[in-house]
Amino acid sequence: MSWYLYVAIALGAVVVIVLVWKVAEPNEALIISGLGARGENTDTAESLGFKIVTGKGKLVLPGFQTARRLLLDSRSATLQVGCVTKQGIPVHVRGVVIYKVGDDFASIANAARRFLDQQATMDSQIHELFAGHLRSIIGNLTVEDLILNRERLASEIRGSSADEMSKLGLVVDSFQIQEIDDSTGYITNLGKPHAAAVAAQARIAEAQPTHRRRRPTAQRRSPRSLTASRPAEIAHLGARGTRHQSSCGTRVGRAPPVSTGSSTKRVV
Repeated sequence: MSWYLYVAIALGAVVVIVLVWKVAEPNEALIISGLGARGENTDTAESLGFKIVTGKGKLVLPGFQTARRLLLDSRSATLQVGCVTKQGIPVHVRGVVIYKVGDDFASIANAARRFLDQQATMDSQIHELFAGHLRSIIGNLTVEDLILNRERLASEIRGSSADEMSKLGLVVDSFQIQEIDDSTGYITNLGKPHAAAVAAQARIAEAQPTHRRRRPTAQRRSPRSLTASRPAEIAHLGARGTRHQSSCGTRVGRAPPVSTGSSTKRVV
């Protein structure tokens, strides 16, 4: 009978340990509050009366302590913001923010105080925070600046939001501007002069081969062909000279004879 009692006690102890022993997964932090929940990091959570546990387990006394989990996974918030540029042109900006709770205890403590029971609302709050910074920065830029310097725009937004994100216990892993569009057609018209210039150059390039094909054959003769045809031309000119001489001899032979009287008269 005593053997069964020992087994029951052991099983009960295992069950209790399983129920009261909480282990933090690699992607989460345990926030333990209640009786005796004091941590060893004197610069973060002790003044708030809770303990932060990461990467290990901790005994939580039921009824005296409470353990809740704060996820440290990366999150993404999609931004779709309407802004007005320095030129007064309305633009629609679409981007994405990838962020997470910081790994240090100070960031975890700040995030726990603000989002522990509202983790599902983090994306919407980040959207509002970055939307305000987008409107503020784009209001000082032109449309040309937005198109040519997207990386600079993203860098300025990350820098301007860094302090507020730190207070929330969050860090930005990545921020990208995906699309900039306007309903007035301003961006489309910016590219038309360049597109017209490229089209004109293409028409000129297409016309040049046709012009070369239509040139006279004599203009396209190579030096070798000219050298080969020179003897034939010389022979042709020689034949013309021979015919000219023969025709001249014929005309001389047909000259009228000199009268005898006139010849005698010259002798006297």
